[in-house]
Formats: sequence, C-alpha cells, structure tokens
Amino acid sequence: MKLISTKNNNILSSFKNAIFYPMPSDGGLWTFKEIKKMDDTFLKTLHKMSLPDISYNIFKHLDNNNEICDNDLKKICEQTFNIPLPIKKLENNLYVAELFHGNTLAFKDFGATFLANIMNYFINQNTQDIHILTATSGDTGGAVADAFGNINGNIKVSILYPKNKISKVQEYQMTTQSKNITCYEIDGTFDHCQDIVKRAFMDNEINNNLSSANSINIGRLIAQIFYYFYIYANTPVQNKDNIVISIPSGNVGNITGCLIAKKLGLNIKTCIGACNINNTFSQYINSGITPVKKVIETYSNAMDISNPSNLERIKHIYNNNIEQIQQDVIGTTTNDEQTVNTIKNIYEKYGYVIDPHTAVAIDGFKQIQSNNDVGIIISTAHYCKFLNIVEKAINQKLSLPTRVDNLFSKQTNKISSNNDYNEWKKIFMVTV
Repeated sequence: MKLISTKNNNILSSFKNAIFYPMPSDGGLWTFKEIKKMDDTFLKTLHKMSLPDISYNIFKHLDNNNEICDNDLKKICEQTFNIPLPIKKLENNLYVAELFHGNTLAFKDFGATFLANIMNYFINQNTQDIHILTATSGDTGGAVADAFGNINGNIKVSILYPKNKISKVQEYQMTTQSKNITCYEIDGTFDHCQDIVKRAFMDNEINNNLSSANSINIGRLIAQIFYYFYIYANTPVQNKDNIVISIPSGNVGNITGCLIAKKLGLNIKTCIGACNINNTFSQYINSGITPVKKVIETYSNAMDISNPSNLERIKHIYNNNIEQIQQDVIGTTTNDEQTVNTIKNIYEKYGYVIDPHTAVAIDGFKQIQSNNDVGIIISTAHYCKFLNIVEKAINQKLSLPTRVDNLFSKQTNKISSNNDYNEWKKIFMVTV
C-alpha cells in the first residue's frame, strides 16, 4: 500500500508503518498516493458477496505490496466484519443502514475492531509493545476500549474525552473496561482532546510506541470504506443510479470513507455531509471557506466538532478543488429543534426509533431530496445511548438493551485533567 502525507507527497509510508505511526513527521495525515477503480467484475458481483468477502477484495486491491498474506487477511476480515448490518426500508425512497449492531452499539465497532485485529497481527509477528492514544467525541472511546481490551497482546490504551459532553452510556462503555484501558476526562471540548493527542504524537519525550485508534489512523478509516459497498449492494431498489447516502458528519471520517468508495467505483449519485450546528464541514462544502467556530453542545454530541481532522484528507483526495468536491458532496445543517422533530416524526410515521445523529442525517436528506433520489441514511448509533433525548421526543419510555443496563452496576475508572497540554502530559507520564 502506497501512502503519502497530506502535507508533503514526498513523505511515504507502508501500511504497517502508518497504523503504528499514524501522523507523518510533518504533522499531516496518511492518505493514498492514488485510488484506482476496482475492476468491473468485482463491482458487478457485489450482490453475491458477504461483507468479509467485500472487505478482503478491497483491501487486496489497495494493498499492492501484499503486506498481509491472503490467508491471514481472510481470517482478519472474517473475525472483524461478522457484525450484522441490516438495511431497514421506511418507504420506497428511504432506507436506513443500521451500523450499530456491534458490541458497543455504534458504527465505530467496525473500524476499531479491524484496527485492533490488524495491529495484533503485526504485533504478534514482531513482539513489539504499543500504546494507543486516542480522542473521542463519544462512540470511538467505547469501541476502542472494547476492541483493544479484548486483544491478547502488549497493548495499552489511553482515551481522552470531553467532560460532561458525552452520554452516560458512552462514558460507562469506555470507563468500565479492562485494566489496559486508561480514560482521561478533559475539561474542554473534543477539539481540545484532539489537539492534545496531536501534540503528543509530535512530542519526542512521550511519543515512543504511540499510535492512535480514531480516524486519524488510516487503518481505522480503511474499514469505513468497505461497508458502503455492502450497503449499496443490499439496498433493495431496482435503479441505483440515484442513490444518495446521507452521513452524520463530525470528524468526517465516515464520509471520507464513502468518498474513497466512490473513487473506487461505487455508483452513488452524491453524499450528504449532514452536520448539526457545529457545521464547519457543511459550510466548507457550500462556500469553499473553512470557518473558525467555537463548539456548541448539541443533542448529537458525536458531531460537536469545529475542526474536523479528515477534511484534510478530503481536500487532498480532490486536489484541493472545491468544485470537484461539490460534485460529490452536499453539506446540510440541522439544529436541535429539527433533530427532535425528526425523531418524533419518524416514530409517529413508521413506528421506528432513531438516535439524534440518525435524525440529523434524515433531516439532511429531506432538505435536498429530489423526486428521483433514493436516500440511504447511515445510522451510526443505537438510540439507547441518548435515551433521555429520544424518550422526550417520542413521549414514550424505552427499555435499555441488557448489555447496556448492566454497565451501570460497574465501577468507573477515569482521571481528570484540564485542557492544557503540559498539565495533561504531567498526568500522563505518571499514569503510564
């Protein structure tokens, strides 16, 4: 796999090096040197393939250096992509792809588990230690804690999350995990957490054996390419020329995966970057200008981000040509009132319960829908993670899945810090 820095195309990396050292020396992000279209035979036979088969074929296509042998790659794909991915029909031109049926009830389970299995494969070959340092705006933390807490290897994990800005379920999912997981509650926003992580990777005093498990890491991002092919193939519509995929967009890793899928030959009409009022991404898409914004707390907390990291990758993929980006992406904005109304309306019309992020994506699709568009909504999290908001919207009491209800009897473990990098670093150096 030929990877280059988004800031300097002359800085190169193998896939293995990129997942263990996820930020190039120039402070950019790893991305593909080139994205070649999948062959027509693959694209025409998608409907016959399982998600593990699709994942295997796409990774092989990207991995032109054969860094992972065929048999091992097949095992990794089978172990990772055995999560159910149902596609629910709401009406003739509206479908919901439920990506939240993994262990932590969020789409991040796909990427975190794939990255954990890939890292474990390389670690077992070289018997090296690794320390995962990652920031989360909500769901990444639980998925990473679950995926890496179940790995039998020399892996430590440190997770930074914004204090009082994630749901109770999200916090318990990451702070009640195994002993190799350390959680830092940062008095600030996700952007503060992300900034601390980025500075740590550039800090020679502590960056030895550091890696990341959020979408800064190309290994996490790659897993978010595969399922779009499966979703496209398994959405039961005759004419697929008008498929529009609406994606809740915060740090924009998920929509980056979809745009890479489009470059690989997935025949979708356009993508919607559906934002809440922290809409740096949609404003950039619609104007070509990246605004400087302060984060505002919303019901769709995983998207409460003002500086989306993966926008750098999108710009690179499209050679910083905003007109080309606009051909493939539409940006929308949905406020909390619209979010609640969408949750309420979908429940009343279809008897179907959605979380706030899915509501933002549905509202985004409704904003731009034309008569022939077929909307596929990417549902990224189970509604139980936002129970108070959802119950209030639909005026109904809802039960929690057993695996979630059992979380609240567990002891949480977290370390508090302010959002100053040097203060956090002092704590980190003592706790590790």
